[in-house]
Amino acid sequence: MITGILFDMDGVLIDSEEYISKAAVLYFESIGVAVQPSDFIPFVGAGENRYLGGVAEKYGVDIEIERAKELTYQFYEQLITDKETALPGVMRFLANAHKAGFRMALATSADKPKMEINLKVMGLDRSWFEVLINGKDLERKKPFPDIYQMAAGHMGLDPSECIVFEDATNGVQAAKAAGSLCCGLTTSFSGDQLRAVGADFIVGVLDDFEDFATIAEFNRLVLRFEAREAATQVRLNAYAPYSRFLVGAAVVSAATQNIYSGCNVENSSYGATICAERGAMMNAVAAEGDLRINMVVVVSDDAPPAPPCAVCLQVLAEFCMPSTQVFLYAIDGTMTRYTFRELLPHPFIFPSQRDSRS
Repeated sequence: MITGILFDMDGVLIDSEEYISKAAVLYFESIGVAVQPSDFIPFVGAGENRYLGGVAEKYGVDIEIERAKELTYQFYEQLITDKETALPGVMRFLANAHKAGFRMALATSADKPKMEINLKVMGLDRSWFEVLINGKDLERKKPFPDIYQMAAGHMGLDPSECIVFEDATNGVQAAKAAGSLCCGLTTSFSGDQLRAVGADFIVGVLDDFEDFATIAEFNRLVLRFEAREAATQVRLNAYAPYSRFLVGAAVVSAATQNIYSGCNVENSSYGATICAERGAMMNAVAAEGDLRINMVVVVSDDAPPAPPCAVCLQVLAEFCMPSTQVFLYAIDGTMTRYTFRELLPHPFIFPSQRDSRS
């Protein structure tokens, strides 16, 4: 179970990338070098030494890095002061996590001056964070795992007990190398770019998380996002040359919390078509045998999101409980939820199995 949360800062808590890139451009202008904001993208999340130094190398310029950072931070503070910079949902998420009893750490590759500017601009209560780590605390920056190993260790946790929130490819690689679960936020890189380096699931911003009151509730939310990710990805493998209707599904074992996914596979003989929900269920049974399912997630390009067909509901009824949660997603993120009982209030269950399936 996740009991610790490790936050990157820029692009996760604060919408700062625009301002730091402008500040860096102004610094290079001050030494007579014209650069573009896009020049800095490969170095996002790697700390200011690499952020500025990498671009200096590209243009063949020698810079005195400490002076370069000092001037860049001055420009940055001027640009970002009095701006509304907290990303959507940040304060609500942090308040929920604090009340739920999570151990929390701020782990940024930025140097301490920039971290302090960000904290001041956001008006963030630093007491919510048990540990604050900045780039000066580390020899090796992201994508090395040191920052997240250190953050977890200072809280007495193993990295595997923590989830990392990251917006940059360097940071995702650091989180995964540390052994943590990683949620990628699409504020700086695309979902596909973050997936390519190992993000376990993708959200837009922290506001995508619903309110939670306990650690267990949050873990349940994370499991749903992981199941949605599995369904979203397997949907891309759907074989649907006739309908062109791609569907991915994932089911979660109540006993093991393992996620099993499947996609629709159509057939020239329409009756032989296998829906995504049945495919996922077959994979679950193949892995665990007789089992109970406590969550079903379906992703399709239908809006509003399409429910399982009647045949799939009957198949799922063998393994789902009346209280099993069913989440239906459209590819644009629209979601509706039901209990299994709401979708199929009166399934046919063979008489000898009724007591065990209730």
